[in-house]
Amino acid sequence: MGLNDLTSLLLKSCNDMEFLIDTKNDQGSTVAFSNLAELNIESMASLKGLCYGLSPTRFLQNLKEVIINGCEELQVIFQIDKPLMLSNLTELRLHSLPKLKRIWEVKPSHRAIASLQSLKVVRIEYCDNLKTIFSPCLALSMLHLQELYISDCDRLEQVIGFGQEDEILENHFWTKLKTLRIVDCQLLKYVFATLSQGFPLLESLCLKNCPQLLQVFSSTEERDVIGDHILLNVPFLKNLKVSNCPQISCFIVQAQLIEKLVLRNVGNSHQLCNTGVPILNEGCIVVGNHEEVFQVQGRYSFSSIEKLELMNLLEVRVIWNDFAQVVTLENLTTLTLRDCKKLGYIFSPMMARSLSHLGNLFILGCEEIKRLILAKDQVSSSSSNGDTSLQPMSFPNLTEIVVIDCKNLSSLFPFGFVPVLPKLERLIVERNSKLEQVFELEEKVEVVAEEEMKFDKLKRLSLEELPGLIHFCPKGYHSVFPAMIDLKVRDCPKLTTGFFIDSQEFVHCKTKVPQLVEQDAVEESTTVRNAIFNENIDWSQGGGESQLPHIT
Repeated sequence: MGLNDLTSLLLKSCNDMEFLIDTKNDQGSTVAFSNLAELNIESMASLKGLCYGLSPTRFLQNLKEVIINGCEELQVIFQIDKPLMLSNLTELRLHSLPKLKRIWEVKPSHRAIASLQSLKVVRIEYCDNLKTIFSPCLALSMLHLQELYISDCDRLEQVIGFGQEDEILENHFWTKLKTLRIVDCQLLKYVFATLSQGFPLLESLCLKNCPQLLQVFSSTEERDVIGDHILLNVPFLKNLKVSNCPQISCFIVQAQLIEKLVLRNVGNSHQLCNTGVPILNEGCIVVGNHEEVFQVQGRYSFSSIEKLELMNLLEVRVIWNDFAQVVTLENLTTLTLRDCKKLGYIFSPMMARSLSHLGNLFILGCEEIKRLILAKDQVSSSSSNGDTSLQPMSFPNLTEIVVIDCKNLSSLFPFGFVPVLPKLERLIVERNSKLEQVFELEEKVEVVAEEEMKFDKLKRLSLEELPGLIHFCPKGYHSVFPAMIDLKVRDCPKLTTGFFIDSQEFVHCKTKVPQLVEQDAVEESTTVRNAIFNENIDWSQGGGESQLPHIT
């Protein structure tokens, strides 16, 4: 009777089954599977399709969820030849279908009845033979699509496939899309072959490891452009990641609520930097290997950003344009900069003072950076109003700092008073050839009496291959590390900071004073003189015989 009361069907490892149903002798008149809502097919070695022959009456008209995984012979899944077929489908998941050529087969005479009007979630992975996902007629019917995931489809050329007989889509489609993720598609050149008016509800966009990807949209006459660049207005976008897409052309995103931004190895620098991107009335993000990442106007633009990662952007000179001196970054928790070879600095003084939530700072291979925070005398007067009256800098939540291979960096952090990093647990500073001191005073003031600088939670400190390093902290400061468990100092020949351990097994460091007056000789003999200077140290708590001298 066609199993018309069946609502859920799971088929697994039925290795001889080729089709779900055979209608070759029924002329399509049978009613079958009319109430099936869930279909899960897994590891069916011989499966070729769902229906052999014409689809039965009301076939799969109530189907809501389809999961197909590990069917090596499957080439076509759905043959849409009946009204309302798949019109209730809300979720489709396809995984490891190596011979799949088409998900949907719709003959020209059946285009009018083809509809995926309820489809909300599509996830397609490891379908190596698939060249397109949707036909234009199906794409236009998908009024409720919210999530689209495509991964490891090596031959995919188009998400929406256009033939010569197809008309270009209207500008409005997929307006409810919230998540778009495309990863490891080697031949994909365009995500869409025409430009939508935007995705008003889009919250997350991820494009990763698509070496041929040229653009989110192909070049069309009606596209919304700024200069030579496509503009996407995505007001609710929170997460944006474009990674390892070296051919992608620069595009501009207006997204004031952005929380996470990752740009890694994007864009072709030979094509991008000939045309300047104008400053818009509202802040925008330049997605590509451009001189500026953020174009900012307005005091609160991008204040919601929590994670920022920029990697292998060889043309980037500044992260924030000159109007960004008034921008606060109170929600930024993680900043990663790697191989941004022309980047000169990161923050203005005012922006640095707003980093109350910054917890992780990673800077690697940024060769032109001289200072992390722009000096006051380098800030234009029009954008630095009020800086001098602000409170001194502090980073109360910073827990991890890694700075490696920044050969022009002279110092890490300026402080207006005794630097306080109450939560710092890990500090790695390596191969920065011009670095002279890790911490410096923001104002050049003379320290009369010895000041103590305590790092209560610092567990790991590494200072390696720093030929120019003279001081760990400013002269006159004495640092204490009560939580230290791992200390490495190597190839720092000019270092005048010595390390030793007290009776409580706390690690200390102190700057050696070149000339001491007589009354200081006793103190010198018991502390500074016995500390280790400019020698290699590889010390760990409880690691056996210590290299650090004990000072009572």
